[in-house]
Amino acid sequence: MINALTVDVEDWYHTNGLNIAKKDWNKLPSTVYPNTMKILDLFDELQVKATFFILGDVAKNFPHLVKEIVARGHEIGSHGMNHRLVSSQTIEEFKKDFKQSIRILENISKQKIKYYRAPSWSISQDRLEVLSFMEKNGIICDSSLQPFKTPLSGINGIPLQPFKPIITGKKLNLIEFPPTIMRLNRHVSIPFAGGFYLRLFPNKMIIQLLRSINKTRPGMVYIHPWEIDAKIPRWKTSWFIKIIQYYRLHSTEQSLRMLINEFEFAPLGQVINEYQSLHEAI
Repeated sequence: MINALTVDVEDWYHTNGLNIAKKDWNKLPSTVYPNTMKILDLFDELQVKATFFILGDVAKNFPHLVKEIVARGHEIGSHGMNHRLVSSQTIEEFKKDFKQSIRILENISKQKIKYYRAPSWSISQDRLEVLSFMEKNGIICDSSLQPFKTPLSGINGIPLQPFKPIITGKKLNLIEFPPTIMRLNRHVSIPFAGGFYLRLFPNKMIIQLLRSINKTRPGMVYIHPWEIDAKIPRWKTSWFIKIIQYYRLHSTEQSLRMLINEFEFAPLGQVINEYQSLHEAI
């Protein structure tokens, strides 16, 4: 089973947990370029390709970084423009945000953008219609619906495997690839394959869970460039957000190496193509 390897290309100050105002971003030190380059070098070393969901704000400020990702043979998608939660936007605000990010990425990369991931998995139950809009605008795979609830996002009860959403009675051709979780029962789910969860759980546990997932479906690993940098600036915030943002940042690279050595990974596009070929009724 081939798993999807993905990177959300954003800076440390973009995160919704820290909730730093956009007007203050240009006053803060940026780490996204060196940390993304470090990830690119790591992937070259381990001979693996990934999908990079790039924030429009990052692409605008570091167009050469987008070109470098493309030059190294990776797939790119949109992570929105300014890391605003989709659930906090009106439909028209989302459309503007989406189109702006796509336009910037396509102008820089000279490629058609076919993949999208909402900031913090924030397409909520009352914003599902944006999936139809994305399909009409060339997106073939979205990765924005979180199959469990958190304070910021999540929809209980959606499928755990890649699926084609049904919106207002119509089945889309767009494929939804949710973040990977192990569901123990109706009320208990274990997210483990990316972000904070990759830093929280022991490597042996993560390996066992992903092997179990791979008996029936592909998994998906995701990281952020700031997560491989234990020296990112510290921001005054609540103890809860401090844990989510800073806990065991020194461990991320080791966990990522472990996973890439233990499992087979590929960009999202390759994974969904192979999964579809095995499950024609998807």
